[in-house]
Amino acid sequence: MGDAMIRRMVLLGAVIYIVIAAVQWVANRTVFYEAVIFSGILVALSLVHYAENEERLKKMEMTVVWLVILLFVGYALAKAGGYL
Repeated sequence: MGDAMIRRMVLLGAVIYIVIAAVQWVANRTVFYEAVIFSGILVALSLVHYAENEERLKKMEMTVVWLVILLFVGYALAKAGGYL
């Protein structure tokens, strides 16, 4: 029962953020590609929770967590180096 609720909440969160991305695109047409990419990533990540294999799901979640950490580190280094 708890797993189903978590899956629905993750999916609901993704839908809310996709709506926000769409509103941002309507307000500022220059962010179209970012909104599309962001929405695609959210759909993919929210549907990952419907995977049947528990071990594979955990590996995918840990991969995504480390990817996000590395992206933050890369962003911080680029910002500190004056590239952004």
